[in-house]
Amino acid sequence: ERSGPEFEANNTKRTDRGERDEQKPKNLSLQQLQHAAHLAYQFPVPEKGRSWTVSIALPGSILDGSLTVELKTYLVGQIARACVLFNVDEIVIYNESAKGLSKENLGKDDYLPKSDPNLFMGRVLQYLETPLYLRKLLFPMHRDLKFAGLLNPLDPPHHVHLDDRSLYREGVVVRARDQNYSIVNCGMRKEVLIDRLVPTGSRVTVRIHGADKDKKKLDKNSKTLAAIAAMEASLSDDKAALQKYFMGTVVSPKTPREESGYYWGYQVRIADAISKVFTESPFPNGYDLTIGTSDKGNPVSPTITSSIPNFSHALIVFGGATGIETAVEADEDLKCDAEETKDMFDFWLNTCPAQGSRVVRTEEALLITMATLQGTFSSKGI
Repeated sequence: ERSGPEFEANNTKRTDRGERDEQKPKNLSLQQLQHAAHLAYQFPVPEKGRSWTVSIALPGSILDGSLTVELKTYLVGQIARACVLFNVDEIVIYNESAKGLSKENLGKDDYLPKSDPNLFMGRVLQYLETPLYLRKLLFPMHRDLKFAGLLNPLDPPHHVHLDDRSLYREGVVVRARDQNYSIVNCGMRKEVLIDRLVPTGSRVTVRIHGADKDKKKLDKNSKTLAAIAAMEASLSDDKAALQKYFMGTVVSPKTPREESGYYWGYQVRIADAISKVFTESPFPNGYDLTIGTSDKGNPVSPTITSSIPNFSHALIVFGGATGIETAVEADEDLKCDAEETKDMFDFWLNTCPAQGSRVVRTEEALLITMATLQGTFSSKGI
């Protein structure tokens, strides 16, 4: 029954039919098309590095208006997306009320009936900023992150895919190779051997040796070449190790932005009060440009934006439902009234002067303000 002319003829028909079916174009779903377009996108190469930074500050109390954990998580996702779209380098979450933060529970899976909104926002922001391949290694199970996996991805340049070529990558130290070098998981097909011993579990920024397509720019840093040469010399007797690992050097998280100009995510900082936003700045000389936003501020105009001076580190402060004045009144370290709040800033602006709603929500004010001042920051930053 499985031989003879009739069987061969029928089998040939089935084979031809199968080949024709394979040649027919398959109808891709909308999600598949979006995913393909996402993978095909390439970030434009910046012309030069960027040393200036933009920071924002906002209260965690804006989450109190959301009734469920799902809505709170989604609101934090909106803020994270807005910050990444406009290349915000630092997000400061300040406590708007006089009640102190319960920092003893920071990072622990406590079973209190309600999370502190400041810590909740900070935890979700840090989770979203972390590349996908590092999240399980850096974040244990926590109830604040229950719905974080449903949020829209940020997709900044440091969220690199498996086979993408990138001069810099974020990684986490998985183990020590010997007394001098550590092994890092950078989300590549091979692990990366770095030029120093770093504690296991630490997140590091790694410059990948040989990842730059332009050979003229390939590891032009003499220190990088010396470190790579030292690692290769130490592995000269172990040829298998040279094939097993990529080579890399640890750099500062600021290096991709300062040397290459790529946006490399944001840092998250939590302040006990609004005064700590200024006094605990990570920059040695603090912020040299401070902008407060309020519906009582001066309406933004070309005259005002042109008067903004050159700056190195800018800070934009947003208030909650009742404005920045509420946080100023609750701060015991500040000896000023609510009417004197505008004197704390270099500029006191209303970035949505013709609003059609009684209230502009903080996440909306963030988008409006950054869109309004983005061009000014690009031209005034030094």
